[in-house]
Amino acid sequence: MTETRVGLIEFGKAIHDSVTLPGLGELPGGQVSSGRAVRGARARLLRGDRIVQDNLRLGIMVRKKFFSSDVEPVTDAGFLKDVFVATGRRDLAKGDSLELYTDDEVGPDLSRREGVASVLAPAFDELTGFHAQVRVTDGVLRSGALCVLARGSQPARVLGLFGPSGPLDSLTRDQVGTVLLGFQCDTPPFPGDTLTAFTAQDALERRDGTAAVHGVSDLGNGAVVAAVEVPEGRRSAFTVGAGVRVLRPIGTTFNERYTVLPPRLTVLSLARDGIAVRTSAGARVFTIGLGTRDLRQNDMLEAYVPDAPPPAPAPVDVNTAPAESLAALGLSPAQVASALEQRRRQGGFPDVEAFGVALGMQPHEIVRLRGRATAGRVETPDTGVRQLDI
Repeated sequence: MTETRVGLIEFGKAIHDSVTLPGLGELPGGQVSSGRAVRGARARLLRGDRIVQDNLRLGIMVRKKFFSSDVEPVTDAGFLKDVFVATGRRDLAKGDSLELYTDDEVGPDLSRREGVASVLAPAFDELTGFHAQVRVTDGVLRSGALCVLARGSQPARVLGLFGPSGPLDSLTRDQVGTVLLGFQCDTPPFPGDTLTAFTAQDALERRDGTAAVHGVSDLGNGAVVAAVEVPEGRRSAFTVGAGVRVLRPIGTTFNERYTVLPPRLTVLSLARDGIAVRTSAGARVFTIGLGTRDLRQNDMLEAYVPDAPPPAPAPVDVNTAPAESLAALGLSPAQVASALEQRRRQGGFPDVEAFGVALGMQPHEIVRLRGRATAGRVETPDTGVRQLDI
C-alpha cells in the first residue's frame, strides 16, 4: 500500500456555509483542519463514524477573495483555511468531512462499465475548469460517476451534468448534455474523445477511533505490546479480533500527513490496568497487542470494521418493468417506447436475447444485458401457451 493521508476538510466550520458559482450553483464551504487541501486530490467522504464514499476528487476548489464577496480559484489551501469544493457529491453537509489522500498503486475499481459518451464540444473556464458537451452513445452517464477519457489515464468524477433547463441526474443513450470535469483532467478533452463511465463499488467501512502510541515492548516473536492513549475529547473503541491500521506521521504540525503502513493488522489482545479485556471502549489509556514489529512511538492506530458489500441489484424484468427501469438499462427514449409497445402487442418477450433483437440492439449490447435483465413468464395471445425463460 502506498496511501498517504494529506489533509482533512471539515464542513460546518467555515465562516461561510456556501458560495454560489454562476452556472454551477452552490458549493459547500469547509475548513482545512489537518494537513493541506490540493486541487485534484482523491478524497473519501466521512459521515459520522462511516466512510460513505471513496475515490471522490477535489475537482473544483475556490475561496473568497480578501475584502470582496467574489471568489477565485485556488490550487492549494493550508491549515485552518476556508475552501469551497466540488467533488462529485451534491449532499455535503455540516458534520461531514473529506479525508484527502494519495495512492500511487491502488486505484478505483473500473471493471464495471456503465456508459459511454462522445465529446462534441469541449470548453474551459478559469473558475470551474474543463467542461464538455457530450452525446451518450451507450448505457447511462450519471452525475457523480467515475469516468475516464480515452486519452487520459487518471480517473475523474463527473462533477455535474447539465441540460438546457439546468442540472441533470443522468443522460441516457442519444441524449446530449454538458459534463463538468473541473481541474481533474491530466489531458484536456478534445472533440471526438470517448468518455467512459463506470459503476464502482467502494470498499466502505466504519471507523471506531484512533489512539496514539506512547511506548512499545517487543515480545520477540514478531509481535509487540504498545501503550496507547486516545486523544483528548475523542471516543475510541478497539476490540480483540477487529482490524487496525498503523498511521505514521510525516511533515510538521501545520502540514501534518500520515503514511498508512502495510499490512493491515488484527488486534491480538487488550488490557486496562493490567487486566485483559475484550474492548477498550471508555478507556483513554490501555495496552494493545499487535502482530507486527514495525511500530514506533508517536504512530497512530486506527480501528476499523469493513462494511458488508450491498446486495447486487435485482435484474430488471423486461416483461413487467416500468419505463424508468428500462431506461436504467441504457435504453434510449425511442427504445423504451418501442419496448413498451411491443410488450403490449405481443404479451412480452420469451428471453432477454429476443428483447434485444426486437429493439435492434447489437450483439455486444445484448451480452451486456445478461445479468442486468431477465424475462419472466409470458403468455402468447394466440395460443395461451406459457413460456419460461430458463
